[in-house]
Amino acid sequence: MAGEQVPVVMLPRYTTLTGATTFTTIALDVTDYEKAVLNLWRGKIPTDAAFKVTCQESADQEVWSSCSGTNVVDFSPAAETEGQAAATLKKRWFRIKIVLESNPPGSPYPLATCWVLGFLEERQQ
Repeated sequence: MAGEQVPVVMLPRYTTLTGATTFTTIALDVTDYEKAVLNLWRGKIPTDAAFKVTCQESADQEVWSSCSGTNVVDFSPAAETEGQAAATLKKRWFRIKIVLESNPPGSPYPLATCWVLGFLEERQQ
């Protein structure tokens, strides 16, 4: 049986990111949770750019690794489409990493509007 679900907003509607770089959310202490189910949305990217979302976890907020689960590594929903990722939480800290890349490298800066929200599922005692 699943635990209680607690709403979480990782990136509020409608966050705009710009530049060929890596963005990360603030780390959340997820000690009491075993799973994150997140809905991701992104708008059209005006340049020929790559948009990749990865769910990450860490024991110490220094060394980060990808979570296990569904759509948790380099996930990119289609433009103006909502997609879902389900991450299994095994470590204390959780965050979202978004990578925007110019394609080809050196082309105009990429720009993306997106949001990430969902819920955390409490661990069963």
